[in-house]
Amino acid sequence: MNRLNLTVLAFFLLAGSLVLVEKGNAQTTDRFSISGQLRQRTEYSAKDFNADVSNPFYSLLRTRLNVGVNASEDVKAFVQFQDSRTWGGENAAIGRGTLDGSAPQIDVHQAYFEVSDVFNSHVRAKIGRQEINVGNERLVGAVGWHNVGRTFDAARFGYTVENISFDVFAARLIGNTSNTFGDNLFGVVGGFQLAENQRLEPLILLDNSTNPIVNGPDDGKNTLQRLTLGAAFNGHSSGFEYELEAYYQAGDQLEAATGKRGSIEAHLASARVGYLLNSEKGLKVGALFTVVSGDDQATDGKIKNFDTLFATNHKFYGFMDYFVGAGSFARGLQDVAATLSMKGSDKATLAVGIHHFTAPQAPAGISNTLGQEIDFTVNYAYNKALGLTGGISAFLPGDDFGGKDNGFWAYLATTVTF
Repeated sequence: MNRLNLTVLAFFLLAGSLVLVEKGNAQTTDRFSISGQLRQRTEYSAKDFNADVSNPFYSLLRTRLNVGVNASEDVKAFVQFQDSRTWGGENAAIGRGTLDGSAPQIDVHQAYFEVSDVFNSHVRAKIGRQEINVGNERLVGAVGWHNVGRTFDAARFGYTVENISFDVFAARLIGNTSNTFGDNLFGVVGGFQLAENQRLEPLILLDNSTNPIVNGPDDGKNTLQRLTLGAAFNGHSSGFEYELEAYYQAGDQLEAATGKRGSIEAHLASARVGYLLNSEKGLKVGALFTVVSGDDQATDGKIKNFDTLFATNHKFYGFMDYFVGAGSFARGLQDVAATLSMKGSDKATLAVGIHHFTAPQAPAGISNTLGQEIDFTVNYAYNKALGLTGGISAFLPGDDFGGKDNGFWAYLATTVTF
């Protein structure tokens, strides 16, 4: 469906729902809901470690319109339209600004239905295009910071009894109707309330690419078959909060350097603690330690660099996003961080984070220090509908990371939710 058709569809859905609500029928009002978000963010990016280059300011705009329908007592439907763009990002060659209606940014970000009690079994079902957040999003998340965000074409089923919950999902990542090959993600996530303030969340994830390898010793075998398993444990008590995570990956994956499959043997572990020093001022300190395995031998048949899969990495490895790409952990990553946050006023909060990054699997003769990052963030609640967020970050690169100069980045975002 092209952009014009989506826009027309969204307009008529919105107009029709507003007309129904205007009639004042209580059943109609409960049946439909309209909501949305408009987020604008201006950024200054000097992340290239070269002070001699002029770095740009640019503005991003993300618009979301949500239409919810209570089809029956236990069946709901939800559609979320999204337009994501850079200011002035229409066809620059034409130079017609908003008169150019051919830009393809509009899409259906989410479109799913939910059944709250399938066949009276207490099983929840959500089927369609949807965001999937697993735990704290260390491995699977919606990447809300991104101007587009991530969704999955998936089916998800959940069950909760007393202090135990289970979620099972299956997502099609890449596929078409012309063949049986493609990429998939399957997951089983548990939740166990061990005590009033303690929770254990084990998981098993399987992602694969059934596309066959062509030629070589592994001709005809799948390109990827990867199993990720582990758990997160979190809790809080008397002002303290803590979270421990450990994950291991196994399986087989095509190695580009050798042209054949290698055996996956990778791990990730993280520990985070925080303490509320003053509740009135919201003064909180924290510390974080994370280690991600890497691989300094690309041709030994063993793949030791951990893949963070579909994570919201922006939350964990510094806000400047130097460690979010597929090759971020080729040499491994060790992150030691300290955080401080407090209330500046009833409407404002301030936070600062300091990271020290190293590469544990650095080859001989290469420094394992990647650098240090400082992130300063301010959040301000103008009112219930409008929020402002601003930040300034700096990265001091090690000898073998980046360039000769420091990296800088700053942004100011406004978000209207309705």
